[in-house]
Amino acid sequence: MERAKETKTIRRNSLFVKLLGSFLLIIALLLSFNVLSFAFFQTNIHQEIIETNTLNLSSTVTGYEKQLQLVESDMLRFYFNERFSVLLSPDDQPNYTAVPAVKTEMNALLSNKMLHFDNVFILFRDNPFVIEKEGTSNTVNMFTKFYVSEPYGPVFWHRQFAEPYTFRLFPSARFREYKYDKSVLDKGELLPVIIKNKFNNQYIVAALLDADGLYRSLHHNGEDSFFLLGPDGEPLYHAPPRQLSENGAENKLPDGLSFEGNSGYVKRDDRYYFYRKGENSGLLYVNVIPYVRIASQVEKLNLLLLSIMGAAVGISVLISIWLSMRFNSPIQGIIRLLQRSGHPHKLGSSIHEFDWLGRSISDMLRDNNVFDQDLRRKNKLLQRYGYMSKIKSFHHWNELRDLIDMSRPFYLVAFELTFTRQMAAEDQEKTVYYIHEYINLHMSGRFPDSVTLQMEKEQIVSLLFTSDDAEVVADMLHRLKEVFDRDREYGFVTIAFRPARRTPEELAGAYEEVQAMLGSRQLNRDTQIVTELPEQELGALMTSSQEQELASTLLAGSGERTAALIDGLLAQMENSRVSAGQFAELGKQLVAKVLKLLLEHHYDISRLLDGESPFLLLKMCWSTGDYSRFFRRFTNEAAELVANRKAEQDPIRDFVLGYVATHYGEDISLEHVADQLKMSRSYLSTYFHEKTGQTFSEYISGLRMDRAKSMLSTTNTRIQDIAAEIGYQNVNSFIRMFKKATGLTPSDYRRSGAAFDAKEPG
Repeated sequence: MERAKETKTIRRNSLFVKLLGSFLLIIALLLSFNVLSFAFFQTNIHQEIIETNTLNLSSTVTGYEKQLQLVESDMLRFYFNERFSVLLSPDDQPNYTAVPAVKTEMNALLSNKMLHFDNVFILFRDNPFVIEKEGTSNTVNMFTKFYVSEPYGPVFWHRQFAEPYTFRLFPSARFREYKYDKSVLDKGELLPVIIKNKFNNQYIVAALLDADGLYRSLHHNGEDSFFLLGPDGEPLYHAPPRQLSENGAENKLPDGLSFEGNSGYVKRDDRYYFYRKGENSGLLYVNVIPYVRIASQVEKLNLLLLSIMGAAVGISVLISIWLSMRFNSPIQGIIRLLQRSGHPHKLGSSIHEFDWLGRSISDMLRDNNVFDQDLRRKNKLLQRYGYMSKIKSFHHWNELRDLIDMSRPFYLVAFELTFTRQMAAEDQEKTVYYIHEYINLHMSGRFPDSVTLQMEKEQIVSLLFTSDDAEVVADMLHRLKEVFDRDREYGFVTIAFRPARRTPEELAGAYEEVQAMLGSRQLNRDTQIVTELPEQELGALMTSSQEQELASTLLAGSGERTAALIDGLLAQMENSRVSAGQFAELGKQLVAKVLKLLLEHHYDISRLLDGESPFLLLKMCWSTGDYSRFFRRFTNEAAELVANRKAEQDPIRDFVLGYVATHYGEDISLEHVADQLKMSRSYLSTYFHEKTGQTFSEYISGLRMDRAKSMLSTTNTRIQDIAAEIGYQNVNSFIRMFKKATGLTPSDYRRSGAAFDAKEPG
């Protein structure tokens, strides 16, 4: 509940809300101004609509007045144009020769569509002769066949000669034409116009105007009802609205309706009557608009204004949201960059400052990510080192305690890799790395918190922090064994796993146990899983009598007898089903004893096995047959050295070699040995070099180094004691000479494959 309240508060105080609120406040101020303006305008909108309709009617009146003036002017030409002065002959009868000129003028006048003439007539008082656009006719035919309308028959037209006016419009009427095929042609609503010359009443000029066409061209609002009244109030023309009302009230003006003044409007019932009197013609123009029309216009205008206001508010709100998001988005992007610091991305923005800020933060986060990855990698290395320190009980363990998790129980699994000769030496290190990664991948996939370490050159250890039973771990190890067995041609793996969870305090002891278990594998070339601690180790692998027999047969130069003796020992151990480690221990002891015998009797052991280390060759023995073949070769070559020595006896050389073999641990010199032989130093030096191929000092140094190698390989004697035993009082001098001879320090030599894996005490 508290978290939800806090989240709500944070959102209410966010930059986006603040920006949007500011914009909405501005919109509210502008909206209040618009509302006030709208309220003010709404109070005047009714009057504005009335004025608009008044202006519309005024425009219509102006158009009609100008049109009637043009009609009057064009019709008067038939009286005052000199070309038409011959219409009457001297006896006041029509002059038929003038008809073509009159007809031409009529058609020119009728061709102007803007005047809305349908036809023009010239009627004669004392003759029924009529001139019109098509030619000539008589009054009866013209107004009973071609232009027929009940109010405007031949009598009407003849009666107009006696009427006292000069220009007059008559009420419009529907005219029709009766054709020869008895069909009827509707001429439309026509408005009669007559012009008379008070000085010449022998003929009159009449015209029929297209009343509807004239109305459509001069009045632009066809939704109202329009009336044209004469000066005496007589209706001359009426244009009904497009949509007639149900009661037909728009077809006539109500009784008793009076129009005061020259212009204005009258409201009667539910209608407005806008009127205006023509200044020249004296005609009265009336426009009838239903009140509902004005109310509808007001409503439409209100709706339009409200729509515009609503659209403006909506667009303003959208723009406010867009601008708020536009400003807020880079800020949120920066926040996301900071929150997602492990995966920095570039923040793009069209705002220069935000873009620069985003790029700077992105660069900083990228650098921070690099530092973080480097720190994680180093912490991981330190964590591995911490586990290794704990396993091996290094004295600075307390400094690394916080780097590792030692609060949970675990299983400990050790893997020891052994390579055959098929695996090239230069590929072994890379292969160990790949196997380490493969084991780590499978262990971490099944046990996410596992830690896999490479403890030695060919040894890997995994700590499995899991609550699963030991059977789950064993099943995983058996699957790994199936994979390793596929490449037994190149090597095999010994897997040590004790199926019991260990506490953090037991880590070092658990490691010592799996080390012992690794040494208890059986003698073969298969990948093995060892799950039990080895039994109590056997006692002495050789009896004293067997050691004496080995020495006597070897010094007798009998390699076959020596090999047969060793084969017996191997068979005895095979029957006892001892471990591969015990076979290796026996092999090392036998090699050490043979080398010691040869060195004590001053034999050059560098010729054995083509200069290869016998201890390295022992590591390639994975069966009793391998051991038998190795020792047969080794003892035969050693016996051959003895036999060759016996064939070459040299008293001086033998004395020197024997004396050195007995006293190499003392401070002896060439002068001292020469005194023993009663000869000069220079002679003995030359003689010894000729017989051995070495100088006296080289021989002593080589003998001491061979003895040191043997002791480093077969004993746990301290390096200081070995140096003293072979004649070096200064241990640093011994280390320097040993490294010069072998390329390794004594400690490195003891840990290398050329020596036992025994650790130096202290």
